[in-house]
Amino acid sequence: MSNAKCRGWRGSGRAAVVLRRGGFALLLLFPLVLGLGSEGRLTARLAAQEPEYQGKKASLWLDMLANDASVRKRALAAEAAGRLWQEHRYTEALAGILRAVRVDRSAAVRLTAAQVLAGLPERDLRACTKELAEALSAEKDSRVRRELALLLARHEELARPAVPGLVQALRDPQAAVRAAAAEALAVAGPEAKSAAAELVTLLRDSDPAVRRAAVRALGRIEPAGASAVADTLAALLPQEKDRELRWEIVLSLGLLQEKTPAVLQALHQLLQQEDGELRLRALRVLGSFKTAAQGSAADVLRLARSDPLKSVRQEAVHTFAALHGPELIQHLSELLSLLKDPEYEVRLAVVEEVGALGPALQNHAEALRSLRQRLSDPHLKVREAAAAALKRLEPKPKADKE
Repeated sequence: MSNAKCRGWRGSGRAAVVLRRGGFALLLLFPLVLGLGSEGRLTARLAAQEPEYQGKKASLWLDMLANDASVRKRALAAEAAGRLWQEHRYTEALAGILRAVRVDRSAAVRLTAAQVLAGLPERDLRACTKELAEALSAEKDSRVRRELALLLARHEELARPAVPGLVQALRDPQAAVRAAAAEALAVAGPEAKSAAAELVTLLRDSDPAVRRAAVRALGRIEPAGASAVADTLAALLPQEKDRELRWEIVLSLGLLQEKTPAVLQALHQLLQQEDGELRLRALRVLGSFKTAAQGSAADVLRLARSDPLKSVRQEAVHTFAALHGPELIQHLSELLSLLKDPEYEVRLAVVEEVGALGPALQNHAEALRSLRQRLSDPHLKVREAAAAALKRLEPKPKADKE
């Protein structure tokens, strides 16, 4: 080994050969490509890895997207970049689309880029929140604004950082943009509480879709001055003619949980409405207010006894119990009288509420008798619920002392 001679490199493209005494040992160190230095080899590898779309290299599509004078060609390139990202995960393609949606001089190209982004799954967009927020804040074209707002409204993680741009979009002259921006703010949740004043303004918008989206958002952003917002929503109920919008107002009042006199009165008045769905929703919200809404108990009991809709009677049973809270035992006779209802769902609701009182009814003869009668109810679910209630109510037998 000490006498071995290393001949070194002979030309950039030849293999090194080590000669040994007593025989020849050929050691192949690594192949070298003729005519290529290190930079040339890197370029060759990248070219081999570069994906294609419709027979054209990705770099050519991206160059077209960034530099071509034709709006049509840049829009086509934005679509091609979307395919290159989705099919090959080519990162430069996604970066090109994000650049186009922010800075392309043509609204048509920005719109196409926004539509391409809207077709991507949320996992692909999570790292793009900053770029999307910047795009919306800088955008002046209503069509592009709407597309971006609709995209943000699908993903909470994207909507939250874009709140300033969404608030700007609430002032857009196009109703569809204002509605989409309000929907996105609703998705953003409490992070968008600064938008409350702008959203309250939209409650008087001429477009019902905008009003509906504003109501929806106000119930979900946890606005400062929530009591004033709730009173404003309550004042709309008698005036609003749009049925679905009235439903949305009631839902938002429930989310806000502001038990002001104006809100309680507005919900109480809804119990008289012909719209069964409205009565049902009002009952649910009043029930969530618990004893604070006890002033509506008499009308709630009336609905539990005689409303034409089974679902309303069933909900009224639960609401009646919630309004009285721990004092329900004092109104137990009224509750037990509802066991005569022909629909098993209503009877089941009564049994469930009686059973929920637990050991407090251990010595309540009327309650125990009524539950035992339900053990022979025509419906299995009522029988099972009555048995479970009795197990909670009846005192356990004392163990015999030895």
